[in-house]
Amino acid sequence: MGGFFNRLYYGKAGKADYTPDDLPSNRFQLFFEVLRVRFWSLCRVNLMQVVFWLPVIVWTYINVLALQGIDVQMVEAGEEALLGLRDQLLSLVQTYLFILFPLVAITGPSSAGAAYVTRNWARDQHSFVWSDFKDAMRDNWKQALVVSAITGALPLVAFVGFVFYGQMAQQSALFYVPQVLLTLMCILWTLTLPLLYPLMVGYKLRLRDLLRNGLLLAMARLPQMVAVRLLTAIPLIVLCVGLWMNAIVALVAVAYYIFFGHAMARLIYASVANGFFDRYINPHIEGAQVGRGLRHDDDDEDGEDEPADEESPDA
Repeated sequence: MGGFFNRLYYGKAGKADYTPDDLPSNRFQLFFEVLRVRFWSLCRVNLMQVVFWLPVIVWTYINVLALQGIDVQMVEAGEEALLGLRDQLLSLVQTYLFILFPLVAITGPSSAGAAYVTRNWARDQHSFVWSDFKDAMRDNWKQALVVSAITGALPLVAFVGFVFYGQMAQQSALFYVPQVLLTLMCILWTLTLPLLYPLMVGYKLRLRDLLRNGLLLAMARLPQMVAVRLLTAIPLIVLCVGLWMNAIVALVAVAYYIFFGHAMARLIYASVANGFFDRYINPHIEGAQVGRGLRHDDDDEDGEDEPADEESPDA
């Protein structure tokens, strides 16, 4: 009976998915093999992470309903009432973002847990879903909370800044400069964020080094990061369009995120990050294996054993 509960909690450590001769030759192939083999496990990881995102989902749904009500009023209102409805709309968005900030902030540790599990799978390593998820949350919760707090605060800061500087720009065009800077800041954070959690769970870094290395990696591979973010944004765009245009489309998009979407994005980020780390970080760490999970044409298999997480050099 004890063995049954151990397997229920820790998972079942199956054999490796590939023999050395059958290993994929690139990360694109490895990604789809992992997706095929780990599909249902990814669903489990997704459901675990959705639990932490439930407050965000509920709060967003409440505000979407309120926003639709204002939209109907704006269609029916005359010109005199539009100004008041505009102020009501701005107040609603600001309140939504203000409450959203702490709700997003508490999701950080769960993102670290999912990043660790998917990082292992993206390197063709086994991972105990429940225990590894929990352990990664426990080991990285401080840095994860900082990263998620920044993620939650940035939309609020950007919105307030855009409204304020937009009003001031009516008096002086110079106030468009801080608006552009706010836009660049949001874009840079959006491109850096997918790399921060894999860096966090893979290397022992101080917070400032974590943020700096993530930013440098994102800038070094800017086209790839833009493509990755656009790819993972497609279901979210479908969801937003569906909320206004078609209820069935919205339900399909919601089901995607509830059962699979978060974990799918984490697997994409982990696969991309592993490739970046092999190019910019692992070659500079003694004993670190480059190309883990991939077939090597030469006979040299450096780093047979998994090294302990180490302080990495700057990316």
